[in-house]
Amino acid sequence: MLKAILSDLSRTLLFPVDENYTGKLNALHESLKEDPNYDIHKYFFLNEELLSFYKSINKHIDIYMFTTKYIQEWPPLKEQMNGIFKDIFSGARLNLKKDDPEAYNRIAEKIGLEPSEILFIDDSEANTDAAKEAGLFTILFESKQKAIIDLKKALENSTT
Repeated sequence: MLKAILSDLSRTLLFPVDENYTGKLNALHESLKEDPNYDIHKYFFLNEELLSFYKSINKHIDIYMFTTKYIQEWPPLKEQMNGIFKDIFSGARLNLKKDDPEAYNRIAEKIGLEPSEILFIDDSEANTDAAKEAGLFTILFESKQKAIIDLKKALENSTT
């Protein structure tokens, strides 16, 4: 039975406003944040549909975030995501790589669950493959609508 969802941030919950931007979101944020006129919402937007879904289920299942760096700590983003996630794991802070199966074992240990009780959603196949190798259920993020459908199915299937 699934007891937790572990969600990626970049290109799952957070997207660049510029659809042609293919670089790392943390790198873009780092290059802009020192500008006193920086408004994160001019460069990034949140996947409100998925965040709302998480908010609607987080009383029944714990929601965690596993992200590469620190963009989620920027005050306007932090405020928008406040109260949704039980904990946020930063690979940079914990010295974990998202494409390493051991990272998922360490997170499972930190939250006190077996890997098989956790569902991980990410837009990178290398990351979902690593999580799957560690024993987590996985969803490869492809679109906002499909992610919610896939999450609902996974949650329904885990209780039957």
